[in-house]
This record gives sequence, C-alpha cells and structure tokens, in this order.
Amino acid sequence: MSLDAAKKYLSFPHLEAELRAELEPLLAAAEAGEAGALAELEDRFFEPLAFGTGGLRGFMAAGLRRMNQPNVRRVTLALAAVAQRHAPDKKIAVVGSDTRLNSDVFSAETAAVLAAAGYTVYLGARPLPTPFLCFAMKALGSGCGAIVTASHNPKEYNGYKAYNDLGGQVVEPWDAEIEAHMATLPLVPVPPVAPPGSILPIPAEVEAAYVAMGLELLQHPQPFTPASILYTPFHGTGVAFVPALFEAAGLPLTVSPSQGIQDGTFPTAPRPNPEELAAYAAPLREAEAMGADVVLANDPDADRIGVVAKRNGVWELMSGNDLAALTLDYLCGQKGRLGAVVSTVVTSDFMATVARHHGLPVVWTLTGFKYIAVCMDRLEALGEAYAFGAEESYGMLLPPSLRDKDGVTAALVVGEMAGHFKAKGMTLFEAVEALQGRVGSFHNRLVNLEDPRPGGAKRFAEAMGRIRTAGLASLGGETVASWEDFQACQWHGEGRTEPILDRPDNRGAALPIPRSNALKFRLPSGGFVAFRPSGTEPKLKVYLQSRTGKAQLDQMEAEARTLLGL
Repeated sequence: MSLDAAKKYLSFPHLEAELRAELEPLLAAAEAGEAGALAELEDRFFEPLAFGTGGLRGFMAAGLRRMNQPNVRRVTLALAAVAQRHAPDKKIAVVGSDTRLNSDVFSAETAAVLAAAGYTVYLGARPLPTPFLCFAMKALGSGCGAIVTASHNPKEYNGYKAYNDLGGQVVEPWDAEIEAHMATLPLVPVPPVAPPGSILPIPAEVEAAYVAMGLELLQHPQPFTPASILYTPFHGTGVAFVPALFEAAGLPLTVSPSQGIQDGTFPTAPRPNPEELAAYAAPLREAEAMGADVVLANDPDADRIGVVAKRNGVWELMSGNDLAALTLDYLCGQKGRLGAVVSTVVTSDFMATVARHHGLPVVWTLTGFKYIAVCMDRLEALGEAYAFGAEESYGMLLPPSLRDKDGVTAALVVGEMAGHFKAKGMTLFEAVEALQGRVGSFHNRLVNLEDPRPGGAKRFAEAMGRIRTAGLASLGGETVASWEDFQACQWHGEGRTEPILDRPDNRGAALPIPRSNALKFRLPSGGFVAFRPSGTEPKLKVYLQSRTGKAQLDQMEAEARTLLGL
C-alpha cells in the first residue's frame, strides 16, 4: 500500500526536485526488499500528516506524513478556503516563521498560496517570535494567519500553526473544516503564483507598537535593584525582541554568547525546551561565570518562558506552575489587576488560589492556549476584563489584546520582578515560599509516560477505559472525594453528577467545558491526579498535586504507574 502511495506521490510532475531526489532511492530500496527502507516508506505514507492541535508538526522529509512544501500548500489552501467562509470581508493574512531549517522556505510557500487565494499577505522578513506575529495579526486586522514553527521540538522537526480571524489558533469549527478540506486536495498541489505586490513586509510601526505594549506592562516596583540576568533564546527568535525590550525599559540584560545565535540546528540545545534543565547546560556555565542571579529563557518561537535560579546554592528550574502563581501575585501587589484569571484543568490550583486571594474570578478550560484564547474572546463579548492567563507548561499571557501565550513580554515582567525581590533580599524561590506561606502549599509534578512497545497507544487507551469505568476509590492514602470525566463533561461527587463548568464560582455566566479525553480525581486535602493521553502517540501525561508534600507525590506517582500497567 505504501509502495503504491509513494509511486503516486512521485507521479506528480510538479513535486519539488529535492523531495523527488530524496524519495526515489528510498522507493528503489524498498522495492528491492530492504526491510529498513520498507519500514521508513510505511511510516512516511501509511496516512497523511494529521492536522492536530492547531496545525501540523512532523519530521521534515518527502512523504504524506512529513513536513514539506506539498503539505504546506495543502494546509494553506484549506486555511484560505475556511477563512474565506468565516471571515469573507477580511482579506489580509500574516505569515511568519522561527529559526528552524526550512522555516523560511515553508513560510514563503504559505505566503504565496494565501496571496494566490486573494489575500494581501504580510510576511515576516526575518525569523520572528510567535507572540509578535499574533500581535501583528490583531494589529493588521487579518482574516487568518500562519506561523511556521515546531516550538521546542528537536531540529529534525518543523510545524505549522494556523490562526483564525480573531488572532487565535484555530478551534472548532475551523479546525475540523480545515482537516476535511485537506482531504479533498491532491497530495501534491500545484505550486502557486502570487500576484505582483501581494506579499509585503510587516510594517516597522507594528514592531514599535509591540515594544510599546510590552513597556506598558512594567510595574516600576519599590524597592528595586536590577537583577543580574542572563537571557537565552535557545538559538531562536526571542533575540529579535527581548534584548531591545529590556534596553528600552532601562533594565540590564546579558544575552547568552552560546545560545544567542540564531541557528536552526540548535547546536548547544538538541532539545530546546525550557521545561528541561538539560537545555540550559551552556548558559548555566555562562551564568555561573558572570555571577548571574537568574537565567531567563524562551523556546525557539518565544511563546514560552523558563526561569532558572539558585536554591540553596544550586541552579534549579522553576516550575511553570510556581512561576505563573508568583507572577500573578506580583502584578496584583504592584499596579493591581482587574478581571478574570484563566487557568487550565491540569494546571496547579496554586495560581487559582492566588487569584481568589486577590479577589479575582477564575475561568477554567482545557489544556492549550487556543482554549484560553476562546475564554478571552468570551470575556470580551460579555464586557468582562481579562487579568491573566497561564498553563503549567511554561506559557503565560499578560497583554489582553493577544490570543496566544507570550514569552517575550513575560520575560520583561519576570526580569523586573526578579529585581524587586532582589531588593528585598529574596531569591525567586524564596519569594515562592513566602507566597505559599500566605496562601498555602502546593506540590505539583508532571509525569511523562511512554510505551514504545508495539500497541503502546492502544494499551494507554485501554487503561483510560478501565479507569473511566471503574474509577478510583483512593489515591495517596486518601479517599477520592470527586472526579471529572472531560470526555463526557461530567463531574461526579457527593452522590450526584453535574456538567463540568468553566466558571463553577459563577454559574450564571458559566458554560460547560469543551470535551477532551482526560480524567481528573480530587482528594479531600486538595490534591489531585489527572490523566491525559496523546491522541496519536503512545504517550500519556499524569499531572499530580499534593497539598501535603513530596512523600505523597511519590506515593501517588507509584500508584498511577501501577494503575496504568507501567
């Protein structure tokens, strides 16, 4: 079957020469019976590259299930068709890319397809952060947009994020309609011809407006002593804005000599993920040499933020949960915040507790900033203000005008916050401990599980089915008090069943949460465990929270692994 698919793929006369040159020897080897070539061909052609969470992501190579120009054309043709149905009067599109290999090629292809479809396209002339491109979509009034990025994946990957007319990642119904339209298109669409003058650079005044918006987020706290900060963009796009933003704010910043160079091969961080301390190895050596107080990081497309600081003399990565809660408390304690705080169902309750401590309502949604953006749109429609939003995976959003997480402006505010606590004689970790002394302790852990054996995804699906059917009676030495099935959108507890609401504290304005294959079990002490499998890979994430300490987390993790058969 895959041999036939590969031959059909090669039969398109306009297939890119470099893709043809790569695929033909592989096909020949597979036809000769080489097992490795057959397996590789099967992996490339057994199904198309799925339009997943907001777009595409995969290895770069020839094939249906790879990132390449034909797939970029297919998804962009579908995006244009869907956008023209939902936003027919908005004929502007914004396109940009990160520093990855081929990102410039894929973004140029995207721009050409949109221009040929009748859009005036503003194309980033250099690698640019995702949050800036989202800002440009709103500022220029785009009907759709696309960003070529694979976020924090290794260098072999690239991806494509599709955006709607509100400047957020596509959600229902756009996403399903894009996927359905892609299925009607040829495997290798004809390369487009953009009309002359239809592709323009993003105006310089949009960049200036983004910087001005970032500067407005400064709190100017007292007391204040500038922190010694080393910044790493992990060879990505953050270096295009973060140093200039700090300079405009009058705050000192040292860019990592090793990782400040834009390079899509990520030579010093093979996995450029701000959630993994190993990615910080090179900048931590530099930070130690310069006596830095804090290391700030953005992932390659600069929508996430990571913070490493010293605890008891040892460099330690702060969790996304703790950073979000501390940042929210800092903002509330300085100029103050008005409006709702948006959190996700697998994020620690720490941030929500801080919000309530400051009298702010909380809105809950599914994992992913595309869902936070939907909540922001609804708040705006209701005439309510947005105060802050974040999720545990190192994403937060301060400006209410954007619809995706923003690691660039977050870096500025966190850098200023570090200086405030330095003036008070506190490290960032000591500030978290002081905050928990006021609102209560929260201990959280993310457990990433993989089952690479054949049938791994099926086993995880069966385990979720068993848990969903049988439930959990106890966990971590406590009896389960209530549980939530997000696939059925049902809360179970106290002898009754109710819909899961996004605003349980304000039922008059609440809506049922979107459905997703996830389960969450809550304990009387305030702890919880949540299970969320991947829809396409043999992976499952387990989110743990204890209000008592690490020992209970260890017990909960061991019990969860046993429950899942690992």
